[in-house]
Amino acid sequence: MVKSILGVVAGAVMWTIVFFALAQGLALVWSDYAVHGRQWMREGVFTFTAAMAGCNLVFWVLAEIAGGWTAAKISRRRSAVWALAGLIGIYLAALHLVLSWPRFPWWYNLGVVIPAVPAVWLGGRLARAPGAKGV
Repeated sequence: MVKSILGVVAGAVMWTIVFFALAQGLALVWSDYAVHGRQWMREGVFTFTAAMAGCNLVFWVLAEIAGGWTAAKISRRRSAVWALAGLIGIYLAALHLVLSWPRFPWWYNLGVVIPAVPAVWLGGRLARAPGAKGV
């Protein structure tokens, strides 16, 4: 039980860290992205271009995969991966489909929410891939 809870918490932390690390990395090489990112962080105004927002969508999926992988490796339980997928899915659905829908383009909201649960699940599956130990 403790390993399951630790796996879910670590997966959630990894999800956040990976997204922001990827965004910071892109900001280092794409100065316009950095400008829009700072504006988002300071003022909460979404001014990213479609290409920048597309990068964010890819970063979210990669972060969700990393979160699911982390949860599976630590907990060694499929249920922990599903719990993390549910928590991330519910959080993103509440944020992007209810609370912040008008702040983002419709396609961005859907692009963040729809792949969330499958991406976490994929991360958990990758942790169990042939040659991988665990789950």
